[in-house]
Amino acid sequence: MPIFPEAAASRKLERDLDRRRLGGVCSGLARYTGFSVTAVRFIFLGSIFFSFSLTFWLYLVLWIVLPGRRSSVSELSWRLRRKARRLEKLIETTQARLRQPAARSALEHTHQLVLNLLPDFDGLSNRSSNELAAAKRAVLEQLPTMLEHYLRLSPSDPEPAGGSAAEERLGQELQRLETQLRGTAETLYYQRIEKAGANSAAHQTPTQQAVLLPVRQQLESLQRRVAGRVDDEVERKITGIVDTLMTLLSRLPQTADATDPDHYNLQQIAGDYLPGAIERYLALPPMLARTEPVSQGKTAHALLAEQLDLLDRSLHSMLTSLYRHDAQGLSIHGRFLRDKFVEHTDDWSQ
Repeated sequence: MPIFPEAAASRKLERDLDRRRLGGVCSGLARYTGFSVTAVRFIFLGSIFFSFSLTFWLYLVLWIVLPGRRSSVSELSWRLRRKARRLEKLIETTQARLRQPAARSALEHTHQLVLNLLPDFDGLSNRSSNELAAAKRAVLEQLPTMLEHYLRLSPSDPEPAGGSAAEERLGQELQRLETQLRGTAETLYYQRIEKAGANSAAHQTPTQQAVLLPVRQQLESLQRRVAGRVDDEVERKITGIVDTLMTLLSRLPQTADATDPDHYNLQQIAGDYLPGAIERYLALPPMLARTEPVSQGKTAHALLAEQLDLLDRSLHSMLTSLYRHDAQGLSIHGRFLRDKFVEHTDDWSQ
């Protein structure tokens, strides 16, 4: 997922206050397990006939124990929130009908991008000519029309009207939409980096500058050492990761001390995860790093690119969380990265 939607690895058991009918327990369980909200509510209601007392007390305990969760959708204006709810239902219904992995994946990725962009749509006129307005029209007009057209097809219809051909067409349309939305999200992302970096530089104290200087010097040294050992795309990815890291590190000390978990997560990325991935790659002979499979049939260069993509996506989400003052989002992505890198850092270097 949330540019990157909430990953399944970071999903927590919480009451979903956005789709609640009472306390949000059933909607929270549905979100955590992946089942539809309707199915979970039906199970709870059905269990009343067998054990009313147990069901009542179980629901009450979960209501008390589980923390509540509101997504960014709940903070939207009333008009946009209503459209977002309708779109959410269409996506959920479509996802339940799709069978082809490619179409399901395209819908999931598009959904995550939509969730990330919705807060930026608020107060924006559809008649505006900029890229964000075009994305808003695509999300609130084209996407619902696309999904409704697919859902009108009866599952029992023969191909090509209602079979795999329809799913293939929907998947292709979703992939085109995903590309458009990802481009818009990336534009906003780099605008935030530039804005946050400018603000941070203007407000940094001499102490903060002294603390960050060794980090920047170490990362710039890594960039110089890896130059020429990887292709241009990987070099650009490393540069983007370094810029995002420095932006996040320069912003956090204004609201958190050095012992804060969010600050610690970023320090680990800057001082361990990113340098560790690059150092392991540089330790390999240059020719073998690009040509010799080292793990799961992949070269070290391909595995480095995958790890950089993981860092880039997570840092991207962390910056968006910081931009929206979502401390929980920062911690979630920090823990996600820690789990990934601590458990799998040596898989391809042995």
